[in-house]
Amino acid sequence: MDQTKVGQFLKQLRKEKGITQEEFAEKIGVSGRSVSRWETGSNMPDISLLVEIADFYDVDVREIIEGVKKSEMMNEEIRDTAEKMADYAGAEKSRLLKFAQIIGIIGVIALSVATILMCVNIKEPSVISFIPVLLAFVALVSMMVMTLYVTGVLRKLIKNQTFTIAVLVIIAFAFLAVLKYFLGLIFVLSMLFFDYSKPMNDVEGLDKYDKQYLTEEFSGDMTSHFFLFPDDLSNTEDADFRYEYKVGLLDTDASFFLTATYSDEAFEAEVERISGITCTVNDGNEDHTQAVIYDEDMYRYPAYIAIDGYCHTYEYALIDEANSRVIYVLTSYPDPEHLKEYSDFLKKDPKAYDLGNTSTLDRFCIYSVKMIDFDGYVEYDD
Repeated sequence: MDQTKVGQFLKQLRKEKGITQEEFAEKIGVSGRSVSRWETGSNMPDISLLVEIADFYDVDVREIIEGVKKSEMMNEEIRDTAEKMADYAGAEKSRLLKFAQIIGIIGVIALSVATILMCVNIKEPSVISFIPVLLAFVALVSMMVMTLYVTGVLRKLIKNQTFTIAVLVIIAFAFLAVLKYFLGLIFVLSMLFFDYSKPMNDVEGLDKYDKQYLTEEFSGDMTSHFFLFPDDLSNTEDADFRYEYKVGLLDTDASFFLTATYSDEAFEAEVERISGITCTVNDGNEDHTQAVIYDEDMYRYPAYIAIDGYCHTYEYALIDEANSRVIYVLTSYPDPEHLKEYSDFLKKDPKAYDLGNTSTLDRFCIYSVKMIDFDGYVEYDD
């Protein structure tokens, strides 16, 4: 028990009552000197007087012994409890913060590796392949900023005025760069939407068949030089020619269908010509010669194939021996639903045209060979 504290408390209670030491002494039947000694802490009231004193001052005996009012005692207890809770919360927060720091560092490393791998594995650069890389880079930067924040490094760096100015300048340039590419992306997407929505150009008639013109006009985008197609239709007994095309921002979608019926002798000669077609491509060091391949399973007719899915392009000649007829086909990005009137001349399984997101550069093509010296392809150039 703190006598001085008790004495000060008794003095406080008396003053709150607005009475003197003598008046209080008279109330409880003691001398003024005794009250003075209580309030100075040199002596304590007799235990028999504690209840009477407590009743007079309208307080609890425990409050007199503690030397503080109950509300103040409670405030002190609450304060102690709050401090203990704050200490506990601080410890818990520290553990969670450390966990967040570890997760953040792991996230930065994982996103860095993922972004690098995505860039390395892009076989055919395009807008579609660029978007995931851009999103991964944005996620990486966000994760780096968050990690610097939870580790406290960011706050320290921000206090450095030079660093802050440098960051603001970098952010400004980055914003302008992102804005530039964002506007460019919007433009490209708009053009792609326009390309996708515009109709195909439809061309029909034997008078439109000019192999030299078709080769000059479409070989660059179609990756084909029309080797399977005949030079002219002078040896045919009957023929039908039609093609449709749409020149886009990134590529050209087109489909060519030539149906030619021959005499028996001319038919045999044409099949012999087709079966012997080869293409020689020089890779810078040596020549590589590839021949068309023969297949009896993919189509409804036996087929000689020059391109099978390379850059989503297909070139082949179907041999209808029963009718001495040859169907010459060149198509890029074929849509079986759109070309349903030519379904007899397309692959038996429409799903075979769905090549997914895999690279098409490894698909068969007599006009292209893989480079030996580096990872790339070189195409036929006449």
